[in-house]
Amino acid sequence: MDGIFGFFGDPGETIFKEMHDAVSHRVGKAIQKTQTDSFSFGFGKSRDILWKHSPEAGISTQSGITAAICGFFTDQKSPITPTSFISCYKDKGISGVLQLRGSFLAALHDNNTGKSYLIRDAAGQRIIYYAVFGKRLLFSIEPKGVHQVGGFSRQLNFPALVQYLSLSFVPGRDTMLKGLFKLPAGCYLRWKADSAPVLYRYYRFEDTPKEKRSAQDWVLKFRKKFADCTADRIPQQGNVGVFLSGGLDSSIVTAQLANQHEGKLHTFSLHFGSRYPNELKFSSAVAKRYSTEHHVFEVKPKVFLKRLHEIFWCLDDPIGDPITIPNYELGAYARKYVDWIFNGEGGDPCFGGPKNYGMLLLHWYGEEERSRFYQEEAYLKLFKRAYSEIDHIFSSAFSEEVNREKQLYRVLTPFFNASSPAGYLDKLMAMNIKLKGENLILPKVDRMLGANGFYSLSPLFDERMIELSFAMSSNLKLKSGDEKLIMKLAFEKHLPSEVIFRPKEGMRIPLQHWFRGELKSYAKNLFTKEQVARAGIFNYERIRQLLDYDTGELEPRYGMKLWMLLIFEIWRRRVIENEK
Repeated sequence: MDGIFGFFGDPGETIFKEMHDAVSHRVGKAIQKTQTDSFSFGFGKSRDILWKHSPEAGISTQSGITAAICGFFTDQKSPITPTSFISCYKDKGISGVLQLRGSFLAALHDNNTGKSYLIRDAAGQRIIYYAVFGKRLLFSIEPKGVHQVGGFSRQLNFPALVQYLSLSFVPGRDTMLKGLFKLPAGCYLRWKADSAPVLYRYYRFEDTPKEKRSAQDWVLKFRKKFADCTADRIPQQGNVGVFLSGGLDSSIVTAQLANQHEGKLHTFSLHFGSRYPNELKFSSAVAKRYSTEHHVFEVKPKVFLKRLHEIFWCLDDPIGDPITIPNYELGAYARKYVDWIFNGEGGDPCFGGPKNYGMLLLHWYGEEERSRFYQEEAYLKLFKRAYSEIDHIFSSAFSEEVNREKQLYRVLTPFFNASSPAGYLDKLMAMNIKLKGENLILPKVDRMLGANGFYSLSPLFDERMIELSFAMSSNLKLKSGDEKLIMKLAFEKHLPSEVIFRPKEGMRIPLQHWFRGELKSYAKNLFTKEQVARAGIFNYERIRQLLDYDTGELEPRYGMKLWMLLIFEIWRRRVIENEK
């Protein structure tokens, strides 16, 4: 895994060192760097492994223009090196480099014009954070690369906390800290000394025109595009593996890799012990079909609790999805066997996965008299996180700051009201890609795999797959309750029937049981009455009710709510209070 960090603006050797120290686990100790009176760029890798995309990352200077790039480019006839990136900029300007696609981040400074640019790839497979700090604009692949700079004010951004509890992530540019931002997917930032940074969106998959084709044509086109997206990511050396959950998405990635990769393929599945439901029979069926080297790993709270603070220092941004910890643990386990890991992320948001059907039923058959924000309310409730706690969980002082319209509805309303895409399912998918995809799914996988030295290889979340989805009719994605239909049609002859023709279940993490056992004492020690009062954010009595499983609700989801609170509190103490 590689990364970039640094700043535009006046020199600052101490600041540069602090940034490097904070992200050295991702970029290594020995880095490539270029520092001038106008900028300071750093690039590095956590491990030195060569593949076909290695020449595409690094730092280069030509004719007064310097570029720092991490990640890789796709759909190219020849590698895009930092030098050729600069040449493209020289020939065509910023619009030229914005045509490039892949999984990458780029920082560019043009000494001839005094302008600086920060670019995030179109789909958002890599993520970068930034902040204005004095006369500099700091940027880093992880938040800590910015907020650990001496003098940076680490203050809680309360509206982001409301969003986090409702969605399990913070959408848009904002983060949990005031003044620290993330660059949205398909966007670039332009900065010039003594001016405020300006954000532009350069990539809009929502405007992809619809194409009229037969179902069979779409199946063939899906197979071709997916094969291309997979091929772009296959390394020529080292052992290759797949996180194989047993669901449709990771199963088709496994099938495709088994067809295209020449070496032995490893697959990795996880479970939470024999007491709990799992999908091992499905993942084993796929592994058996393709004769993979199959590994099964058990995730145990008593093991990961010992290093929970370390794990979330790597995550460095509170993400409430409970699969985050298993992702990290499985990555650490897989690192013993393979050099590269593929995953199936992208199938759900890009091809009509779960949580769309309920919204469609409401859209088609809901009551005639509807409140102004009925769609936004329904979407938040269907997310099934801690939205129902917004009226109960905060202290009296913070309760007064809750504003659903400003903090939540305004995030969602533009997607419902947008002129494109026109179809309701496509609107929901655009929302899921722009919100959940670029702020939860992709950052989570990038950070947890990156912490274990892996690139995140997600062929289903390639821009070409997103555009393919939006070009096809909605009934090829969801029809009569059958989700991700195009994926099933494309792989029905390549996967066991029990994998194709089963309902989506998802990874069932036994939080409800864990918070009756190993996690309960951990949470109680974290949320003592004195500590909750000292922080002043939450209502202790409500937390106690949650811990006792006694709120009187019909669908309380105690485990999920407690998990999200626990993750936030670990982050708050480590980042805001600087607890070691």
